[in-house]
Amino acid sequence: MIGKRARALIAAHPDAFAIGLIVLVASLVRVAFAFRVPVFLLRDSVGYFLPAWDLLNGYGFDLSVRRTPVYPGFLVGAMALFGEDLQAISFAQHLLGVGMSVLVYGIGRLTVGRAAGLIAALVTALNGALLISEHYLMPETVLIVLLLLTFTVFGAALRNGRRSIYFASGLLLGLSLLCKPVAQVLIPVLPFVVLVSYASVRRAIVPSVMIGAGVLAVMLPWMARNQLVHGSATTAGALGQTLLARTARHDTGFKWYDEKLADTYERREGIARQLVQNGIRQRLSAGVIYRRVQDRFGMTDPEINQFMRPLATQVILEQPVYYLRGTATMTWALLAGEPEKLSTDWKTQNARLSREEWDDRVEHLLSRASSPQRNELDNASAIVAAVQPPAWGPLMPALFILGTILFAATPRLRPALILPLSALALIVTCAALDGPVVRYRYPADPLIALTAAGALTWAFSRAAALIRGAWTSAARRSAIEAPGGATGGTPVVAASLRTPAAEQAPRGA
Repeated sequence: MIGKRARALIAAHPDAFAIGLIVLVASLVRVAFAFRVPVFLLRDSVGYFLPAWDLLNGYGFDLSVRRTPVYPGFLVGAMALFGEDLQAISFAQHLLGVGMSVLVYGIGRLTVGRAAGLIAALVTALNGALLISEHYLMPETVLIVLLLLTFTVFGAALRNGRRSIYFASGLLLGLSLLCKPVAQVLIPVLPFVVLVSYASVRRAIVPSVMIGAGVLAVMLPWMARNQLVHGSATTAGALGQTLLARTARHDTGFKWYDEKLADTYERREGIARQLVQNGIRQRLSAGVIYRRVQDRFGMTDPEINQFMRPLATQVILEQPVYYLRGTATMTWALLAGEPEKLSTDWKTQNARLSREEWDDRVEHLLSRASSPQRNELDNASAIVAAVQPPAWGPLMPALFILGTILFAATPRLRPALILPLSALALIVTCAALDGPVVRYRYPADPLIALTAAGALTWAFSRAAALIRGAWTSAARRSAIEAPGGATGGTPVVAASLRTPAAEQAPRGA
């Protein structure tokens, strides 16, 4: 009786049940993980944290032109709400992780159905790589949530066609690119999905304009601020270093300096090329090479970015085939992914706690792993390793490709193209501009899961239909071959199986 009532309750409120299950699973796994590990840092973490700390403590907001403002703004809110502690920030990001899982279900509900949304949401909730990303003092988690909010609002706009909702999706996309500039590649993706969904250029014009207006409403004020403060009208000035990382760190096959062509280089260009080539030989990080060039010429951050961006582009144009081949290889590497090992993040953590990188004002916040945390490393690693889609081999890439084809070929599913197209745009851009850095896949992970879940539920429904068809055919044959079936003795069952329901119903019904 209790089971029957529970099933009836679930059937009456499927969304509430699904969301409750997702929140429960996502919360339990994050509570089990969050306090077993220290907060992880990268060298870039300080560039986000210090401006946030300064703003919170009344010292202004001195943000480098290389950084975008949304993540520091989140850090201010997290510290104001939970306290000035790195563990408090990771706690806030884990809360976002729970919301992220719910948003995945919501997008699935709007595009590929409840079942696919629930599967993808649970995969996202348990994804070990996303758990690790939420524990880093880096903007990926906030970016993922903003992108999922963008796609949720965009999906709602496709359903009812209201201009204000398209504008809201543009605003959210604008906030996304002010969290990480890579989100700029999605600006043409949303109008393209509008076009293929409506199958009409005329109907797609106004929604596309509204999306663009929303993006510009967020971008232009920040670009104006950067022009006034740094003399560069950009959302973030780091493309020069990014391209350097792509061509000198993640792919060391590029020839930056050729002695045979030394006479053709301009003086500063030749010196910079030599510095980069020497850095490649010494296996230095892109950041160290970048700073060497900057220090050699005494350039400001905007100046070194403007100098290195065309120089790195020129190096790429000198070897276009090699660059395209490498980009394709790195794109596949990011799409397939690789299992995350918590021990890797753990081992490199101590090297990232250098007091030279962190200002004296905040060094008290830095701490190494405690003894209880070190004792819990194996348990934390087991939580991370439990669900990692890259560990499933070619399953996720194959389902992702199948889902992309399915969405493109099925008119009613074309709004769902926002998922694979956005994932591909993010992955290809990261591969082309930077390299196969594992954390650059994180924003695409929920989108890959949704696309794969859509393909999986479609394949399951097709298989179920085939099984039902085979069972029905077998039942018909059994009814016909039963005693009296061929002579008319007991024709009712056979007739009911052969006759369409509409013909069986009374004519007056």
